Amino acid sequence: MKPSAKRELKRIIRRAAPGIADRLSVALRAARGAAVRNAAKFGNLMAHIQENQSAFDERVLIDDADVAALAARSSIVVVGTTPFDNISTFIDELRREKLDIAEIVVVDATAEQPRLVAIRDHIAAWRRRLPLTRFKVVPYSLQDIRYAHALSLGWHEAQHENVWIVGRYDVPLDGCFTYLLKTQLEQKGSAVIVSGAVAPDASLRSITVDPSQLFEQEAAILEIEESAALLARAITERKLQAAKLPSNQPAGVFSEGIFGGPRTSLADETGQLFDTSLLSNLAVTALSHRLKADGVPVVRSGYAYSRSMLAKITDGGPPWEAIYDLRRIGDNAVSVEPDKNEAIEIVCPFHRGDMILAVQVAASVAASGKRVRLHVAEQLVPWAKEFGTGIHVESVPVPVAAAEDTYPVLLDAFQYVSLRRDAAPRIARCHPSRSLSETGRNLVEYMLEEVGLPLETRLPNLQPSSTDAQQRRAREIVAGIGEDLVFVHPVGGWSLKSIPPHIMAGLAEEVHRAGFKLIQIGGASDRRVAHTDGAILQNLMPSQWKEILALGRALICVDSWTSHFAAILDIPQICMYGSTHPDHVSSKRWFRSQLSPCLNLGPIVNCSPCNSLTCVAYPERDYCTGYTVDRFALQEFFSTLPAVSAS
Repeated sequence: MKPSAKRELKRIIRRAAPGIADRLSVALRAARGAAVRNAAKFGNLMAHIQENQSAFDERVLIDDADVAALAARSSIVVVGTTPFDNISTFIDELRREKLDIAEIVVVDATAEQPRLVAIRDHIAAWRRRLPLTRFKVVPYSLQDIRYAHALSLGWHEAQHENVWIVGRYDVPLDGCFTYLLKTQLEQKGSAVIVSGAVAPDASLRSITVDPSQLFEQEAAILEIEESAALLARAITERKLQAAKLPSNQPAGVFSEGIFGGPRTSLADETGQLFDTSLLSNLAVTALSHRLKADGVPVVRSGYAYSRSMLAKITDGGPPWEAIYDLRRIGDNAVSVEPDKNEAIEIVCPFHRGDMILAVQVAASVAASGKRVRLHVAEQLVPWAKEFGTGIHVESVPVPVAAAEDTYPVLLDAFQYVSLRRDAAPRIARCHPSRSLSETGRNLVEYMLEEVGLPLETRLPNLQPSSTDAQQRRAREIVAGIGEDLVFVHPVGGWSLKSIPPHIMAGLAEEVHRAGFKLIQIGGASDRRVAHTDGAILQNLMPSQWKEILALGRALICVDSWTSHFAAILDIPQICMYGSTHPDHVSSKRWFRSQLSPCLNLGPIVNCSPCNSLTCVAYPERDYCTGYTVDRFALQEFFSTLPAVSAS
């Protein structure tokens, strides 16, 4: 930026917000000062590391040819997401060290459509820098990024007898790989080698994990501060202030650093590297516990160091993920019931649409022979239980949250279940942390993925049971309205998911053209919308709605619980989408019964799906402009329905 432009920008900032320019200047000076201090710390650290490396070379005579031969029998596994900074950094380091590693396996977790586009140019550049190294890219398959699962994918693709795990956050410092290999040669291939660990501020650190702290915690929902305090007791970080760096040392357990060695030493009896049920990079701690229990020697190199890019101790997003992993690590240290690994906790506290899909997924899990519990908000327990007595439903003490409160209440529910003393090893979430729009996945696919079922699984159309009394009541409710009804549920969880008035007008015109009446349905708190011929606005149970909808010719709905309910009932339906997209949230095609038609009218604007609570393109509007009345599609759909009754 030109100096004149900078001055003009400062004047604008001072006029808009007096004092902010001064505060920004202070913050920038502080950041520059911290950067200078960290650079000085790293400079001192690197000097110590180089002294140690020179001392090693004087003490241990290892031929460069032996190091090169070991590199030629080694694979490196790393997880990357755009812009792949850590991968580029360690490739630059390999080039500086003049090491021709045989193979680098990159597990690409970039959220993009189509897959493996962003990495193409990177791979081409990396191959030019390391022409003798084979690069293999493995697309990451899960919706949520899980450290253990991602690295396990790369582990199984690695072809060589020695495997080194760089992971997702570790950046090698000068000479790291050379001295990892030299340490392995010094140990005569009998040990797993792990690098020294350096915090982002250039301090050496040691992490101690004590899962027993969590077993004292009663099942409860903790506040964020309480969760952080609990984790601080269970995971402690100690800064090492040493004038002289340590030499090689036995490492009973470790939690970070670049590590590796003979594949046969790293694998468990089934050939696995990590416990893939773990969510965070605490899977490394669990691995180290297993190595210790198996009697595999682990050596922390005093000559090879890597810096963590994580300011936090773990990569678990919300605290519950780390708490969950610590409970699992602690469970593995004590006896576990032989069949407990078959149990799955499905946590889907709300919203109603997600919950009734989770019921169908839970039924599929139970049919596969596994034990399953479905955890829903207290208010929705009766709803979930209506779909089948064979599903074990338990309550979570959280409210049915408003749209803007969904995420924090959801985290409370996950944490509550993970802290239960009887919690199963596998917790399946029904709301992904990464947007479905980013990866192009569908919500049903995500749920199936979470419980370990094939993505091609078809859901069982498990319906609520109704009574003769409910059938009579349905007839009574509809009797005063008439026949040949098309029901419409126009209200979504927030305004952008609701049908705008001008769209309702066009819909009503096409419904009437086909000879039907348009009847609004919804809860008692829903307001009656214009252009309809009547309304049923009552707080009814799914079993009662089932009997009412059976008396109609079709259901028009938005992305709400009724869209999934119509798919379960397999009745003719028209689903309208604005701020969300049918590719991500339409569930019809995942059900076994497909006797009735389903017309999805997707959004027509480029800004959709935005999945936003308010319009990002037109902030002044309280509706989504993506909705459309496709008259030709609607007329064709209505023409497939049986002829209207004579009246």
